[in-house]
Amino acid sequence: PRDFDSLNIIHVTGTKGKGSTCALVESTLRNFYSSRKGSMINKIRTGLFTSPHLVAVRERIRLDGTILSEEEFAKYFFECWDRLELNNLQNGDDKQLKPNYFRFITLMAFHVFMKEKVDVAIMEVGIGGEYDSTNIIEKPTVCGVSSLGIDHQRYLGETIDSIAWHKGGIFKANVLAVTVDQPAIALDVLKKRAKDVNAPFIQVETHTKESLGNINIGLAGQHQLINASLAIELCRIWLEKHRNIKFDNERVPQEFVPGLVKVRLPGRTQQLVLEKYPKITWFLDGAHTLESIQVCINWFNETAISKVDESQETKSKSLPNIERILIFNCTANRNGPEMLKNLMQNSYIHFDHANFCTNVTFTTNQFKPDLQNNTIKIDENLTWQKTLSEIWPTLIPKSQKSEAHVFPTIQNAINWVLEHCKENEREVQVLVTGSLHLVGGVMAVLEIDI
Repeated sequence: PRDFDSLNIIHVTGTKGKGSTCALVESTLRNFYSSRKGSMINKIRTGLFTSPHLVAVRERIRLDGTILSEEEFAKYFFECWDRLELNNLQNGDDKQLKPNYFRFITLMAFHVFMKEKVDVAIMEVGIGGEYDSTNIIEKPTVCGVSSLGIDHQRYLGETIDSIAWHKGGIFKANVLAVTVDQPAIALDVLKKRAKDVNAPFIQVETHTKESLGNINIGLAGQHQLINASLAIELCRIWLEKHRNIKFDNERVPQEFVPGLVKVRLPGRTQQLVLEKYPKITWFLDGAHTLESIQVCINWFNETAISKVDESQETKSKSLPNIERILIFNCTANRNGPEMLKNLMQNSYIHFDHANFCTNVTFTTNQFKPDLQNNTIKIDENLTWQKTLSEIWPTLIPKSQKSEAHVFPTIQNAINWVLEHCKENEREVQVLVTGSLHLVGGVMAVLEIDI
């Protein structure tokens, strides 16, 4: 593992925003020299490892902001796979043991970054931190912790302090540990974990839009100010250590602005209109915790409302020429009823329809191969989706009407939306949320190029 120290790693964990933080760090470092002389000479070669993917597994490993091509992925995949096969043969093991899915892809990411000689590898933790397969890193340049909340209780525990303990497991001796504003009990745990391994600890102040110079971060939503604040500090630390650049305490170096503005992360607070369905605006966000659902609906409120006549005095914000549809899914091990309740309590936008579906991609009852999750049992009887659909009417104000529908696949749910739109002339806004796997499946069905 010490070989990976040459990758000058930035290691990031958290519950909410760790993927966005990693994307912001990668874009900021990759674009850092774009406004400086000699940029081609000094350009920082980046490697980015994130999870999960939306449409293609290749999204998890990026070089200079670009996902691996199919040819590159196949090449590096079999270099790892064949070496493991050879290892089994040499050890006389006829069981052909292999790492599990995530561990294999993590191993492959390290292999790619070593072979490609990246200047920096930004590694996102999968689950937790202490026992995560990315945590074989011995001497990263810096460790970051994004906002904490309740998620993956089966593995990390039911309480915020237990979850914080796992996240703090990535801290290393004499390596700066950086975090954002956290619940008090979680912050105390992180500080103790840092102290236990002699890791200097920093809590960054959250930027306002004004302190960022009123730039528009490439990722939508107020919550991205928190992620950007963490990313800025991680980049500052990395550049001071590996490029010997001093920033004179300026809060946001001008060289950081291009990367903050250009950053993209599909499936997170993403709004788009497809040329073949001009009447439909798709709002895609893979929120899958109680906290992230609240952030998602806040973003949807402020984004979707821009199409509504602001002169209305009521807060129903419904116009006869705009129809809104929710497409929702979460697995049974997550608190779906509470997520829906959180979504509705924080929304003053009315949904005319709510479509609940499994994460099976196509109407042929097949997954897109990259999207098949063998750790989740397929809900063939739609039991969980029916439960969610029965809860939905209880959350709707009595003065409003909203129809719930249940579908066996994502494609069925999408086909219903498309057929429904043919039958009326109204503009349609569709919010897809509850699961990154659902968002990825919708993008696959609609053939959206990530």
